[in-house]
Amino acid sequence: MRLKFIFPPILFLLFVSLNQCFLFRSIERPPKSITLTDSNPKQVKFYWIGHATILLQIYDKWILTDPNFAKSLGIVVKRHIDTPIDINTLPELDAVLISHTHFDHLDQPTLKNLKIKGKILVPKGAGFYIPNSLSEQKLELEPWESVASNGIVLTAVPARHFGGRWLIDNLWDGDPYTGYIIEYKGVTFYFAGDTGYQKENFQEIGKRFNIDLAFLPVGPSKGPNNPVHINPYEAVDTFLDLRARLMMPMHYGTFYRTMESEMPVLQEALRPLGEKALMLSIGDSYELKK
Repeated sequence: MRLKFIFPPILFLLFVSLNQCFLFRSIERPPKSITLTDSNPKQVKFYWIGHATILLQIYDKWILTDPNFAKSLGIVVKRHIDTPIDINTLPELDAVLISHTHFDHLDQPTLKNLKIKGKILVPKGAGFYIPNSLSEQKLELEPWESVASNGIVLTAVPARHFGGRWLIDNLWDGDPYTGYIIEYKGVTFYFAGDTGYQKENFQEIGKRFNIDLAFLPVGPSKGPNNPVHINPYEAVDTFLDLRARLMMPMHYGTFYRTMESEMPVLQEALRPLGEKALMLSIGDSYELKK
């Protein structure tokens, strides 16, 4: 029987919150705010809302990844930087992608407040955590399984992470984590969600898909050989394995550590990629030219 990676996320959140005094600090407003009034259906553009929450516009389609507009994770870990857009101003979404069940990636109140006309994709075993009001839209995918949502082709791809939204459910929830390939009208994005380094799988993804841009997690950035998180240096290796055109680091500077504390390591690690690494601030956007 394969041994599962069992990790107590609730205890981790408590430890981090007490260690960083998160209970007593205030949430900063982002230096930039996102407005969508000038969006053009002929453009390919994305907006970083924070952590792993990215709003993608591929021409006339809108996709949201790991939506989390919460002020805190549970009652202990507050955001460092507030969301740069009001959730009520988001467009109707053609697809919502959930990479795994942890609180920083799957926020149930956020999901309930979105306008979703397409599918909510989740990894196999994670559908239980989607609010009942959205049950008809949720769809569980196994690795390498594809589905179309409002004309967008979405493929689940392997990730290396761990389950257990609540400590005990890691005993039976399987492997509820995945990454996604997003394809529409000749544009291909890779959203890694949260994953450890997995060279063979990354190379296989790169062989199967011609990736324009990869969204790669880079936190927590301290400590080598973390089996379930790639650090900034491993993100460079991942980018090369994927053979993508561009990459954008995510999953930092929002909840667990400040932007200022993580940025020096991130900039040093990604320097060899030059302009291929898009270093955005929360609230920034980037238009992809094809």
